Amino acid sequence: TMGISPGWGWLLLPVCQALVVPSELSGRVGETISLRCWYPPGYEGYNKYWCRGASWGSCRKVVETAGREVPRQHGRVSIQDSHIFCVVLLTIEDLSEADAGSYWCGVERTGRDLMEPVTVRVVPGKR
Repeated sequence: TMGISPGWGWLLLPVCQALVVPSELSGRVGETISLRCWYPPGYEGYNKYWCRGASWGSCRKVVETAGREVPRQHGRVSIQDSHIFCVVLLTIEDLSEADAGSYWCGVERTGRDLMEPVTVRVVPGKR
């Protein structure tokens, strides 16, 4: 699929610090949206995931990296990790109104996972 690579075009560089995500992301119906999620150094080989739910406790995983840099796709949702930049790219293709809601970028670790919430908003568009 071609949905993954264009998102690396502009890498803002709060590289390798804390877990950082934009708090909100919006797109039109039918578009592809990409979210960057930066994580702290030392977590490169850890499993990163994209989950959905109102709270971190009730979050259901949508797609995960298994600790690798190889892009992984689950339906219209994909994830790709760059260990050099400590950033995970989360992409939703062919956005629909049902995709709106709360998502979390997560890093799996012992104890409580590192997780940050993102609200996805969908603007109705012409099909």
